Amino acid sequence: MKKQCVLLVFMVFATFNLQANEEQTAATQWLALVDSGDYSLSWQHSGTFFKENVSQDLWVSKLGEVRNPLGDVKSRQQLNRKTFDSLPQLPKGEYVLLQFNTDFANRSESTETVTLKKSDQKWLVIGYFIQ
Repeated sequence: MKKQCVLLVFMVFATFNLQANEEQTAATQWLALVDSGDYSLSWQHSGTFFKENVSQDLWVSKLGEVRNPLGDVKSRQQLNRKTFDSLPQLPKGEYVLLQFNTDFANRSESTETVTLKKSDQKWLVIGYFIQ
């Protein structure tokens, strides 16, 4: 019985860890598009909510205004992970908010917040903020 409980705990932890890795991988891949300056492609790889609320042209323009002066990313480390089943003004669903401590060439200790929504078994970015 004790072995079964340990195995069950391990399986639950492994499943949770796998999901967290999927979310982090999706966010990291999306951030790599932003980091490379391919803002148009980052918009294309975003979720429906994002695309419905920000046009591609506006995204490319505004993100360039914010990101270009910061310079290249020197380091990025995940700070927080929070899950939600609902967010204000959004339909119920699976959401995760990831925060990263990011050092840019021209500004250190910035906080990037990436919000993702699970859609068709994939995690897609629906929000991005830099503080």
